[in-house]
Amino acid sequence: MYQLLRLAFLLANLPTFNQIPNEELLLAFYHGLRFDFSAILLINIPFIFFSLAPASILHQDKYQRFLKILYFAVNVPFILLNLVDTEYFKFIGRRSTNEVTTITQDIVAQAGQLMQHYWYLWLILIILIFALYTLYPTKFPYQPQRGRRKFWQVVVLALATVILIRGGIQYKPIRVSSAFNYEPPVIGNLVLNSTFTFMRSLNKRTIDRARYFKSRQELLQTIHFDPLKSTKADSLPVRDNVVIIILESFGSEYTGVENQGKGYTPFFDSLATQGLFFRNNYANGRRSIEALPSILSGLPSLMDNPFMASAYQGNEIYGIGTVLQTQGYYTSFYHGGANGTMSFNAFAKLAGFAHYYGLDEYPANRLEADFDGNWGIFDEPYLQYVAQQLTQQPQPFLTGVFTLSAHHPYTLPAKYRSTFPKGPLKIHKTIAYTDFALKQFFKKIAQEPWYSNTLFVLTADHTQQVYRKDYKNRLGYHKVPLLFFKPGKPLGNIHNNKVTQHADIMPTLVDYLKIPTNKLLPFGRSVLNADNKGQALIYSDGIYTLVRPDYITELHPNGKTQLLRYKLHGYRKLKNEPEIIKKQYSRELEAYVQYFRNAMLDNNLYFWLHPGKPAIAP
Repeated sequence: MYQLLRLAFLLANLPTFNQIPNEELLLAFYHGLRFDFSAILLINIPFIFFSLAPASILHQDKYQRFLKILYFAVNVPFILLNLVDTEYFKFIGRRSTNEVTTITQDIVAQAGQLMQHYWYLWLILIILIFALYTLYPTKFPYQPQRGRRKFWQVVVLALATVILIRGGIQYKPIRVSSAFNYEPPVIGNLVLNSTFTFMRSLNKRTIDRARYFKSRQELLQTIHFDPLKSTKADSLPVRDNVVIIILESFGSEYTGVENQGKGYTPFFDSLATQGLFFRNNYANGRRSIEALPSILSGLPSLMDNPFMASAYQGNEIYGIGTVLQTQGYYTSFYHGGANGTMSFNAFAKLAGFAHYYGLDEYPANRLEADFDGNWGIFDEPYLQYVAQQLTQQPQPFLTGVFTLSAHHPYTLPAKYRSTFPKGPLKIHKTIAYTDFALKQFFKKIAQEPWYSNTLFVLTADHTQQVYRKDYKNRLGYHKVPLLFFKPGKPLGNIHNNKVTQHADIMPTLVDYLKIPTNKLLPFGRSVLNADNKGQALIYSDGIYTLVRPDYITELHPNGKTQLLRYKLHGYRKLKNEPEIIKKQYSRELEAYVQYFRNAMLDNNLYFWLHPGKPAIAP
């Protein structure tokens, strides 16, 4: 039944999939079985449970009628949902999630029109229900069973059900994002079924539609966003390689360059003096899973759930890899942890990184010696491995690297346990170790011919344990370093005291490389642009925050805004809020919030690519 529904989905949306080879489409049906088993068993847990009644009860006619009613009550709504998605997908570009519960009122109001316009879906539903009714077994021979045999049957059935709902015995259960590991990513919508995406989103909080602006034009003017501005390059592209290094938990609090020399990162500090270092940089989130969308795609984390664990993880998204692949770049991403951790591999693929190297790809002969016993490969051997890999990649290349040693339980290789300075927090030693590993990495690659024409971007995914009192506030919890380093070449006379954020990295790379693109979002700005005074967007505890060099604007859940005076990784309250500035900054923050919420709900972050779809304003 679900494979037939998948076929209907394909036929109804052929323009989306018509460029995909037939063999890949057939594989999508094969891989879809995994998600079908998971979804069907998950929603039928009540039916399975009541079917385990003692034989003397199970074979009573009334009990069988109860089971039959339960079976259809559970399954028919989801068959309808999959049918609806054959058409609804054309509007939102993804399978339905629990967001459909937020538009119930609209559905009821438009019920008559919807039934009239999509009458054929109801006809197909009736046919499918009739088929199910006909195929449903009606006779069950009574076979008394011994208690021990019944017990083992239940155990085996329960075990098989759990394994199939998980999608196998792998490290983590399958998620919606697991379907987007196949090429091209859009085929993930065919691999999935709507029952799976709906059920997996039930524990995910949805976002509400924002209505601060009535027109798209007014909203875009408020945040000064022209989606086509970067499609016009003013010079020939720069063919430099790019390496983005994301340092696990490498918060600003631990660096010496940002704390009057009192830190645990002597090599990073020395590197910061040679490159373009921004002292007012902030992560757009607090978790590793939130870092990649911000860094690689310019999408800040402005909702309770990370993008890759939200109801919207199937939304259309592009990354720096997508842009650079069109320019002939070889794209790769490296993380020494288990493949699938934090959905790094899935998002890297969405962001245009064609090659992913995780724990599974690490050389088997070195795995036992270099494994940290918890998360993956220690930073020093892993960065040496990455350095070796880079020498074999065709140029120009774009490479992302994510370290992991500065992660709880903060394990160090045995030979280094007494090497690094001991700070008041356990993480301090591992930060020093990561800094040492970084030094060895640069020492190795500095001898390579491609080193001098490579731009390095170094930042942290998020902060971690906080010890210094001045960092213990909402801004301090997001304070991470940001460094652009080009060996032997200054990056211009840039005002490095401007406020920056993770979401600025992608537009900065596009600006530096002089590459035309229409895949930039409005949340980030190039830090190389002298006219850009800088800003950062943060969402925490239900509060949206816009950080500017002079003021911080907060939008609270009750709709009220507050203005605070900005200071480095902190703020102070104002006795008198300047009303003109408060009104301007409040409107700008509301514009960003409305853009994010409405575009996420409508799967239309790149509205200019889809003129016929809803666009950010109600």
